[in-house]
Amino acid sequence: MPINLSTEQKDLAETLDDVWSGIEPGHDAWPSIRELGLTEIPFPEATGGADGTFRDLTVVMTGLGRVLGSAPYFSSVVMAGLALLDAADRDTRAELLPGIVSGARTAALVCGPGIVTSAIRGEVAGERELSLTGVQHAVVDGESAELLVVVTHGPDGTELALVEGSAPGVRRSVGEQLDGTRQLATVEFDGATARRISGPDVASRLEEVRSRVLIALAAEQVGLARRCLEMAVEYAGTRQQFGRTIGSFQGIKHKLVDLLVAIELAEVTVLDASNGAERGCDESGTAEPGGTELAVRAAAARVLASRAAMTAAEEAIQVHGGIGFTWEHPLHHYFRRAKADQLLFGDEYPYVQSVGESLVLGREVTHEAQEGIRLTGAVGR
Repeated sequence: MPINLSTEQKDLAETLDDVWSGIEPGHDAWPSIRELGLTEIPFPEATGGADGTFRDLTVVMTGLGRVLGSAPYFSSVVMAGLALLDAADRDTRAELLPGIVSGARTAALVCGPGIVTSAIRGEVAGERELSLTGVQHAVVDGESAELLVVVTHGPDGTELALVEGSAPGVRRSVGEQLDGTRQLATVEFDGATARRISGPDVASRLEEVRSRVLIALAAEQVGLARRCLEMAVEYAGTRQQFGRTIGSFQGIKHKLVDLLVAIELAEVTVLDASNGAERGCDESGTAEPGGTELAVRAAAARVLASRAAMTAAEEAIQVHGGIGFTWEHPLHHYFRRAKADQLLFGDEYPYVQSVGESLVLGREVTHEAQEGIRLTGAVGR
């Protein structure tokens, strides 16, 4: 599959730019997302979805990253929605997915940084019930979601459970936030009764979900980085110093070109990873597993996009000078989101190690990913 967007995907990206042009970071983008039917994209027709491709989803995530729109798209559609689609049992999918696909209901995935990991313990309370205990931090949109899809560990190993956000024994809170445009909550369970909803091979299925979630977040980071670069280039082309625009100075030129290289490498790696994330569905709507190299592609996308986003936010602030440090300028929102995204699923070292081990074992890793990880070690964070 080519590593570029189709004509339809380019049209979608342009449409999103038009619809979201001029909005401020943190603006509620959920009404427009539902109106455009974007919640339906990654789901098969059997669940009420649009049967779109995973790359279509990454186009939406990139668009949201450009404007830092506030919406439960990543939490409900990507994280919880794909977890239900890929890892829940058939009855649960039939019951819950139509509401999530339409955007009528929202859900949050309660899990640790590794998706399969979790600080929540589940004790058997009945044939189809678990009693949940434990505290999980950094749950995306965990306070506002109507449904909580919980990754839990118990006597039978990793399981998937479902509980209403307002159920007895569930406490949700939001503390001081690094990123004011995306809510991260602490969710505490104290004997909350949850429904067991695990499908077959739930642990391996959640590994697939983890890879797709990482790729989707990487697409958002690429959009964020691209927008930071655009703001820096625009400012450098108008700001005068010593009788010249600062963009004419070689030091600024080199800075912006290095940024462009890092972003292009991240973008092509995300596009390549989205190819591997495509998967079909059987007649019941159950997602078929992705390729064996999906985790490595997701790791490469994660590393390069995180470095590109963080570096772009930092360097854009430097190019803007004093105004870039003020609350009135939107760049501080981009810096905060870049840092929050960088930390959301743990340190980058395990992902770099995953790519490195694949190279040692002779597995396929794109040339762009190899070069990107090598080069951005010098210009990224």
